[in-house]
Amino acid sequence: MRFSFLSWLHGRFLRLVNPFQKTLGEQNYIILLSVLVGLLSGVAGALLKSVEHLCQLVVGKIPADASWAVWLLPATPAVGVFFCIFVSQVIARGKYERGLAGVIMSVKNRTGAIPLHKTFSHIITSGVSVGFGVSAGLEAPVALTGAAIGSNVARSLLLNHEKRILLLACGGAAGISAMFNTPVAGAFFAMEILLPNTASAVPAIIPLILSSATALLVSQQIYPPRFYTFDLLQWNLRAVPYYIVLGAAAGLVSVFVIKMYMRISKQYGRIRNPWVRGLVGSAILYVAILLFPALRGDGYPFISRLLAEPEALYEGSAVAPLFSTPWMFLALTFLLVFLKALVSTSSLESGADGGIFAPSMYIGAFLGFSLSKLVHMTNLAWGGYISELNFLAIGMGGVLAGVMHAPLTGIFLIAEITGGYKLFIPLMIVSAISTFVCRKLCTHNVYKTMILFHGGDPDTARDADALTRAIPADLIESDYQPLAETDSMRSVLAVVMKTHQNVFPVLDHGNRLVGIVTLDHIRRYLLETSLYDVALVFDMMRTPDDVLDSSATLGCAINRFEKSRASAIPVVRDGVYAGFVTKERVLDRYRYLIETNPAVF
Repeated sequence: MRFSFLSWLHGRFLRLVNPFQKTLGEQNYIILLSVLVGLLSGVAGALLKSVEHLCQLVVGKIPADASWAVWLLPATPAVGVFFCIFVSQVIARGKYERGLAGVIMSVKNRTGAIPLHKTFSHIITSGVSVGFGVSAGLEAPVALTGAAIGSNVARSLLLNHEKRILLLACGGAAGISAMFNTPVAGAFFAMEILLPNTASAVPAIIPLILSSATALLVSQQIYPPRFYTFDLLQWNLRAVPYYIVLGAAAGLVSVFVIKMYMRISKQYGRIRNPWVRGLVGSAILYVAILLFPALRGDGYPFISRLLAEPEALYEGSAVAPLFSTPWMFLALTFLLVFLKALVSTSSLESGADGGIFAPSMYIGAFLGFSLSKLVHMTNLAWGGYISELNFLAIGMGGVLAGVMHAPLTGIFLIAEITGGYKLFIPLMIVSAISTFVCRKLCTHNVYKTMILFHGGDPDTARDADALTRAIPADLIESDYQPLAETDSMRSVLAVVMKTHQNVFPVLDHGNRLVGIVTLDHIRRYLLETSLYDVALVFDMMRTPDDVLDSSATLGCAINRFEKSRASAIPVVRDGVYAGFVTKERVLDRYRYLIETNPAVF
């Protein structure tokens, strides 16, 4: 009864919505839906930040000046870890996928399907996790939440897979925009990370921008931004060599982040019991935060205080006196670059919900600051053109671009969150070099690397190349025994007895296809022997559900097979019958092309 009521309600909803689609037209309708997805994703982003802030208030009740607080505060991330494990194992019964890998695979598989519960579940789990101090970020969860909103809006309106994937990407872009107040960077994030290839991403730019802008407006009204404007200095052309060095260093550090992610994931994979994994991860987090408090949470407060209050990096540390000298402080900042990668990966693999997005920016900020500090302390800053603040900001974009293999996201994200485009050229230099170096040493970005690690194939470039190839001539089987409209049932049975076919083309005198006959079509005549010389092929044949042109692509053929559910489809060349292609052979050829054609990058 409940199902019937929901079905009735959904039907009534579609009746109300369908006239809008017809009135607005397809393109305007999609634009309207992208704005709706942006609005919902903006609310989701604001809710996520609110959950994080509420948990931080709970942790803030611990008196920081108490002698025992230094030992208790590093233990609070365990609350976030075990809360996520409880949700995953007890409530979701082990079926709780975290991260963007599932979203990327749903786009790669061209389904765009994301479970409904992901429109809200990660708001709770990641907000609690990061709010209690787990060393991770909220960007991947909010992008996942936005993508789930877009996917389920499209599914509720019965849109096809292409439009569902577009709205999925709009939701992901809106999530990033809501988190950082960066609409352009949100759109580029969706184009570089979520959409399958650049060719399909370019026509989507208007819906992506509109969705991102809507999310920004909504999020700003509900919750203040996470980043504040940096008072950046003007850069000088003579600083370009330093930026080249920073770009190369960011690329190498990005490789370290990806490699460590894989190795630590492999080690945690050996621990079968999720509660034991949580215990191990919580213990590692406790020791790391006890010694280095700057590893706590997403790390953004420490980035903003790095220049103004450097002592905040080791304030409350059990070994704080070690870092009081300038050179030891520099060693600490370099050490945090690598420790953040290790601790963040350990946190996520132990069961916490979050992403590598914020840790990548943290790592980049500390890398840029450390390099600029080193240059100044060794008197290598010829001409005084090295700004620690500029290097801090550009380093964030460089490592983010390298880890994600997304240079445009790195460029525009930093340009927008820093409040201007003063450093646009240095950002381009550093992000491009970092991405180049990381791609040369790591074929895939951090998300696709994890997909490969778990046995998947994230390579959409090979998919796109294979699907756009024309159907090879050797797949068209022309040896099917044809029939004529005037053939009798008796002559058809004689042909059936001589062949192994289950479908027969019906041709006219010009070899043009006029219909098909299958074994199902003639079955009802088998027992009527009196009709053997009366019933004709004309009476039995049916118009084929689908016909392919010989110039059609493999992707087109696969789509036709999915829609028609047929095992074989006739092919025509210039209007003349050419043969049949079978689903089995088309899929076999598709798999062969995927396996034998490497990706461009």
